[in-house]
Amino acid sequence: MSEEIANLKRFVSMLSDYGFKITFGNENNTLFLRKSIQVLIKSNVPIVEVTLSRNEIAGKTIESGGGLFDIFCKDKKGNQYIVEMQLSDFSDFMKRSTFYASHRYTTMITKGKMRFKKLKKIYAISIVDGVLLPDSKEYHHIGKTRNQHGELMSDEITQVILELPKWNKKVEDIKEDIDKLIHVMKMTHTLTIEDAFTPPEFWTEEWIDNAIETLKYAKMTPDEREVAERMIVKAVHEVEKEKSRKRAIKKAKQEKERADKEKERAEEAEKKLQQKELDTVNMVIHLLNLNTSPKDITKIISSVSLEKILEIKQKLDAEN
Repeated sequence: MSEEIANLKRFVSMLSDYGFKITFGNENNTLFLRKSIQVLIKSNVPIVEVTLSRNEIAGKTIESGGGLFDIFCKDKKGNQYIVEMQLSDFSDFMKRSTFYASHRYTTMITKGKMRFKKLKKIYAISIVDGVLLPDSKEYHHIGKTRNQHGELMSDEITQVILELPKWNKKVEDIKEDIDKLIHVMKMTHTLTIEDAFTPPEFWTEEWIDNAIETLKYAKMTPDEREVAERMIVKAVHEVEKEKSRKRAIKKAKQEKERADKEKERAEEAEKKLQQKELDTVNMVIHLLNLNTSPKDITKIISSVSLEKILEIKQKLDAEN
């Protein structure tokens, strides 16, 4: 498996745990992380310095069955950023992202006489390989607390969502840095050494070039390549396992729906049969009340036997 990956892939995917670590989580060179944060929050002010810190909730970088990788850092002013990537399992994603950001905000509160004006801003940045907001055509969302008129009420916590599947720009149409970032993510994820590919001019920009250089298989040491491939295989396995789990749930749901429909159809058929039998009995009673002989009734209603008609007549006579 290791040789197979090495022979095919041109880059370590930035959407993998290892690729995310060595680009966004590169502690030796934070240029890519700083520029990416600036681009994702749409700030005109460059972030000159960030310090990667331990994320008390999930660890600095974690991997789960849902394909979650995240990094926590602070800038020179003390503003805090949670940068995470989610590849699958988007159930309750927004709630979890809100929880992470809110928890981080409360950790700034200190004992004693606290000054709320000293609290710093929180940015919860989520890069997702899925669609969270299907009703919106936008792929880059920046959310703050606003009133019913769309007026800003609070910007202490900002949620940023980047939905990768919604992005489909051609290289020649790429002008903004956010599109450059997404293009690099997608290309490093899919390119193989067999693909004919001419890097666009913006790939030479320092922040992008730094990231790409760290992702090149050809420039990795054997040990680095082994670690990268092992983590990619693990990530693929986890994603496939999650897909299998969802397929099993979907299949069970479909089978239950089929069983419920079958039961409903059977119950409906039974109701129709009972109603038909009741209608037949009522017709027999009506004819008997008209003094029609049982034998003549069998000629009129062929579906009812003479024995059944005599049984009904006996009950009528008893009641009268």
